[in-house]
Amino acid sequence: MLDFLKNFGAKTAGKGSFRGVSFYIIDNAERSGGNRLIKHEYPLRDIGKIENMGRSTASITIDAVVIGNNCKEQADALIDALDNPESGELQHPDYKTQQVYIETWSSRTVASEQRVVYFTITFTPDTDEESPIVDEDGLSIMGVLSDILGADIVNDFVSIFDTVSDAISFVEDCMEFGEAIANGITSAIRGIAGGSELSSLSGKAASYKASLKSLFKSPKKTAKELRDLLCGISDLRNDSKQKKNNKSTNPANAPAVAQKLSREQKTATSPAPLLSDLNIGVAQIFESVELNIKNATETKPKNDVTKSLQMLVDVIIATEVAKAVIQDATAAVKKNQSEAIVTYDDCKQAIKNHGDKLQALIIASSDMYWYQTARALKDVKHAFVTQLEKLSTKLPAGKIITASQTEPALVMLYRETGNAVPVGQFTRRNNLKHPTFSIGGKNYEVINNG
Repeated sequence: MLDFLKNFGAKTAGKGSFRGVSFYIIDNAERSGGNRLIKHEYPLRDIGKIENMGRSTASITIDAVVIGNNCKEQADALIDALDNPESGELQHPDYKTQQVYIETWSSRTVASEQRVVYFTITFTPDTDEESPIVDEDGLSIMGVLSDILGADIVNDFVSIFDTVSDAISFVEDCMEFGEAIANGITSAIRGIAGGSELSSLSGKAASYKASLKSLFKSPKKTAKELRDLLCGISDLRNDSKQKKNNKSTNPANAPAVAQKLSREQKTATSPAPLLSDLNIGVAQIFESVELNIKNATETKPKNDVTKSLQMLVDVIIATEVAKAVIQDATAAVKKNQSEAIVTYDDCKQAIKNHGDKLQALIIASSDMYWYQTARALKDVKHAFVTQLEKLSTKLPAGKIITASQTEPALVMLYRETGNAVPVGQFTRRNNLKHPTFSIGGKNYEVINNG
């Protein structure tokens, strides 16, 4: 073995190991890095587009050998160590001792050189960095991410017009589809909003419809008008809450919006709910909006532009709902009134249902080559899940009990929790037909608000 190493001369740089498996190092190494570039190239076009998705993680490649009569056994041991999916300890004369992930490896033997196996190993140093941490103020960070996403999706929407060919042939189809979206939105919020709120939304809908006439000349304007119209729906929530605070809190008055949406959903097949089984809030308003848009557009001709319009609608709605859920959970933690998020289980349900919806949109936007949107959606989903998990630990857990007899809801609530004040919440969450009595033999959710 010593004779063999002498033959290598200056090429050997000492001894190293990975996960305790030793090897000799050949004195050459390579480092690689750069940027993650996405190249958009189109058939029969000499122009394209480059998107920089950020810096690539640096990699290091080293050459090593195992030597001796048992070199095959040494090679197998090293291969087992290299195939381990977790990070491991690398000892190297130049790179010292550090934790690394193995990216690739290859081995080879040379017929004229017995008792030696060559390895080429590429690794990436492990770091202590994690995914971006959500800001303590979840509402602020969701607002910032929503603004970033809004700008990114507009840019991605505009990019579709670089590849659209023979646009004149389906411009009328796009106009009809775009107007159907506006009609679906205004139909959904008519009867829910009134006064200044309805006037404001109607004005935004009119501006959006007017922008459709120049869709192919100024697609960015159309996208921004549609985004503003959809974001304006969230303002109904604050207006309705203000009105509700000005009225007497009579438990017998079930939320008017929930009743209206319930009647609408009986007459049509609803898509998978954004936040099923949760009470009134922005989520249910947007469920109605989605349903109306679906009914208004399902018979319209489809093309690349109409699909992009639909994607813009889906992404903006999903983002607005995510913001609303965080707002509800934050209000619940601060002991303010919240209907959609009240318990730990509500948070977990929202994470599952709406998290899945955001993930589906990430995949769908990537399939459409909307990489800016996909990247922004990933940030929104991460902030949504992280913040909601954090807030969930500060909320009470609900429990299901079976009423032993028919009795006043107030009595049942006081017996189970020692507090009858939130009887209105108890009535609404359990959909009691008679607001003062719970029926014996039926199951009810009870929340101990402490």
